[in-house]
Amino acid sequence: MKPLQPLCKLIAFTVASIFSSTPPLGSQEIGPKTTQSSTPESYRNTADGLRLLLTDLLVAAKNDDQGNLSAKIEEMEIPNYENWLTSIFGQEKGQTLASEYGKALRLSEQQFEMLWAELAKQEGEISISKIDRANRKFELAKKDDMLQNPMDEFKADWKKTDSSVGPGSQSIGYFYFVDGRFRLHSFPRQEVKILSTVKPGPVVPGKLIDRVPPVYPEAARQLRIQGMVALNVIVHKDGTVTVQNVGAGHPLLAPAAVTAVRQWKYAPTTVSGEPVDVQAKVYVVFELNKQ
Repeated sequence: MKPLQPLCKLIAFTVASIFSSTPPLGSQEIGPKTTQSSTPESYRNTADGLRLLLTDLLVAAKNDDQGNLSAKIEEMEIPNYENWLTSIFGQEKGQTLASEYGKALRLSEQQFEMLWAELAKQEGEISISKIDRANRKFELAKKDDMLQNPMDEFKADWKKTDSSVGPGSQSIGYFYFVDGRFRLHSFPRQEVKILSTVKPGPVVPGKLIDRVPPVYPEAARQLRIQGMVALNVIVHKDGTVTVQNVGAGHPLLAPAAVTAVRQWKYAPTTVSGEPVDVQAKVYVVFELNKQ
């Protein structure tokens, strides 16, 4: 069995932990609308500061201001992340996290950008909570070493307020405040939500056992369109897949992604050994040079 991996390259039902950037969502460029946004100095190290930054991202996405959105996301990379992660988590753990962060950086930022494209089509609210450092340290200490230096960490979530198809709520991500800016630490691009009513217990993530690749649309191929499609899906107890909606992606690529994912088959997620229905987000990648 192959573990669920992102996109047409398989996707795992676990919350991912360290982050990325990639090229634009497609090979075609659309002239962006320019928008007024707050300056970096406005994004203070508070829940309101982070909410203001994320609101600016949402406004840029709603106005199709791709340049502004991409630039702000790039500014959220952890600067000199190798040294910073080592100073926070210690030499051994920090080096491991830095390696993971660097490898995932471009992909995670691209998927983060797609999330805003999805949220821009909805009406909703952004909520921010500050991570309790004392409890967080205790949690980390159970798995790894205590943090060597204190830092501020925030969690952001989205709650939909309209009746559009798709998840009613989504996690936006976790953020550190480093060198005067909010930095994207982790993005729950593979987060799953258990839909079945079950007693609490050990969760075993589902695994993709039969992946049908998408057929590259000829119109998209001729126009040299490539990129990623994000789908919100429900994986049922029997391993079959229902596509709720297309979160984001080029309209010439999306139908092929939906057709393929509907045919995927999973060994389902289980809780205490019992299969459960789960809601998740999967990604399908279309790359011309791999077709």
